[in-house]
Amino acid sequence: EFPTSFYGAAMLGKNWTIERPLVMVGGNTSDSWIATHLMKTVSSDGRMRRWQWEFRKRRRPPKMGTWYVESIGSSDKDGNFIADA
Repeated sequence: EFPTSFYGAAMLGKNWTIERPLVMVGGNTSDSWIATHLMKTVSSDGRMRRWQWEFRKRRRPPKMGTWYVESIGSSDKDGNFIADA
């Protein structure tokens, strides 16, 4: 009923918005192999979270050159990202 994960918020939440388009680390070139993406969700009970997606490009066969999700980081309740100490 109250989604707390990205998957719950995205599927069962009130809405989601893309806050920043895909950013290729090192510029938008074929040499880039890391990308980030920032979005915001509002859950069904009104809680807001921001999510930072990190994508990586496979650099070895098989599937060399394809992208995959490396991680999805969650913000705190105020939308701030806090680095682990």
